[in-house]
Amino acid sequence: MLEDLQYLLELQEIDLRIKEQELAQEQFPEQVEKLNKQIADATEALEKVKVTLGQAEEDKKNWEEQVEKAQDGLERSQERLNSIRTNREYDAVHAEIEAQKNIINSAEQRRNNLIAEIERLQATVAEHQTELERITTENTPQIQDLKDKIGAIDSNIAEIMKEREVVIPKLSKHILRQYDLIRSKRKNGRALSIIKPNRTCSICFKVLEPQLFNEIKRGIKVQLCQSCGSIMIWEAPEQQ
Repeated sequence: MLEDLQYLLELQEIDLRIKEQELAQEQFPEQVEKLNKQIADATEALEKVKVTLGQAEEDKKNWEEQVEKAQDGLERSQERLNSIRTNREYDAVHAEIEAQKNIINSAEQRRNNLIAEIERLQATVAEHQTELERITTENTPQIQDLKDKIGAIDSNIAEIMKEREVVIPKLSKHILRQYDLIRSKRKNGRALSIIKPNRTCSICFKVLEPQLFNEIKRGIKVQLCQSCGSIMIWEAPEQQ
């Protein structure tokens, strides 16, 4: 029976390595997706600022056109002053001149505000561009490394399974069935509780009664934890 318990320890170590690969098979794609999303989010943030910058530049161009158009109108109105013959015409032209000046002042103010906004947006674009380059530089090799690991998982599991096939025939069938049944119910795949001199179950941390503890130390039969149902195996100080 002691030999069976030793083979169980070997089998548990092998199965935990397989479980680690299976978890990686689930988690690595999620990590790749997360890293890709960071790049995508940084790219989207940059593009949004670029769109806002482009709109500001377009608005600035429109206000400059309005200034130019109003200045042309102002010049024509000022030229008409030389040919005015009545007070009524004089008042009308002066009203046009004032209106054109107001348009020019308002448009120039809007243009100047947009110039300041464009400078701010250009600086923001540069910041986002730098951040995107940083994230891309950091994430790209990580993504490639994870993809390489994902590609190797199946072969890794196959190699570990060969080790398992060597140990399986050495175990009593009823002990193997018991072990596999317990393991199938555990998310972490741990079926064995390694008992140390502190008399505590390593799975549920229940303190064992002295008599049960001594039986486990003797290792003459399979003992299950009364609390969590794990197979309990003694780990002597020299094994630790």
